[in-house]
Amino acid sequence: MFRNSITGLDGLFKDGDIPKGSVILVTGIEGALKTSFIFNMFSNHIADTGEHGLYASLEETKESHLRNMESLGIRKSDLLHIFDYEDMRSESKNEELDIVKVTEDMIDFYREKYDNLTFFALDSLNAFYSISTGVNLRKNMYHFFTRLRDKDLTSFLILETCSPDKYVFVSSADHVEHPEYFLADGIIELGVIEAKENVKRYIQIRKMRGANHSMEKHQIMVGKDGISILGSVY
Repeated sequence: MFRNSITGLDGLFKDGDIPKGSVILVTGIEGALKTSFIFNMFSNHIADTGEHGLYASLEETKESHLRNMESLGIRKSDLLHIFDYEDMRSESKNEELDIVKVTEDMIDFYREKYDNLTFFALDSLNAFYSISTGVNLRKNMYHFFTRLRDKDLTSFLILETCSPDKYVFVSSADHVEHPEYFLADGIIELGVIEAKENVKRYIQIRKMRGANHSMEKHQIMVGKDGISILGSVY
């Protein structure tokens, strides 16, 4: 169960868990530990289940991710596969890249290679939007989210925000609609609370279909073995 993959995460659920096959947004400002949270959760989940996971990065190389995770005490399992798009972006730099098709083909490749590939992460939707072709963002994202569910993947999509009001770094004229918030099955927010000289990182489940969960903000700490979640920040 995902709720048991990070120390203290189960305290955010009154009953239930992150439903299998759902699409979850992981939102927050820069430095809120969005990537680290997913990596830590995936690594521990793999250790318990032996399932395979896929982490797709549009913003960092595989080597950069591994260095960052090692600095936080998070060890990558051999069953967690990282795809960083670097070669594809270099090859297509002079032509338009259909990032949706590339991503779907990439997922299918790993699913054919590993029968028990059950969860997927995309880092980030912001970069995904900036590369995506077409103008109808809502329609495109509806089909993309649907295809992720059809592939029986539990998917975590990172969306970086620039303020608590969730204005998103995208250039499309459709950005004000934030279609991903309506389409997602769950929203996990990670953020930072500053009070005088006291700074705390927090996690909050804002939405989770199929699970009874707390709406409170809980403090996140980083120790020698990765992330843990403490009690309410208030």
